[in-house]
Amino acid sequence: MVKLKSIGLFAVSFLTGIMTSRKLRENDKPEQPENPLFFVGTWNYRTNDSNRIHTVEIRPNFDLLLDDHLIKAKVENWDKYTISFLDSYGYHIRIKANDDRPVSIYDETENATYPILRGSYKVTK
Repeated sequence: MVKLKSIGLFAVSFLTGIMTSRKLRENDKPEQPENPLFFVGTWNYRTNDSNRIHTVEIRPNFDLLLDDHLIKAKVENWDKYTISFLDSYGYHIRIKANDDRPVSIYDETENATYPILRGSYKVTK
């Protein structure tokens, strides 16, 4: 009887160990970034040199428009807080976000980052 309890206890411990190690491996997987459609929308930013307001739009098919002109660019990579486009000339355009909305645009051709104007963001999903 004691031997039977020992075998039962061993089996339960063994199964618990397997289940726990499986759960730990599942938790070790890198967190999947949010959906890139989070960046789809239209918003404005002001350039430093001319104080001109520009409009940037990312469409659901990830077309990138600047002041209503299509920019030949493709999504190079993205994560929860950044989407990076590579244009046909090899320059990057990066849009950074917080948990709520995109907050800045980096233009590698100008080597400048511009804050997105609050209240100008329009979701076009």
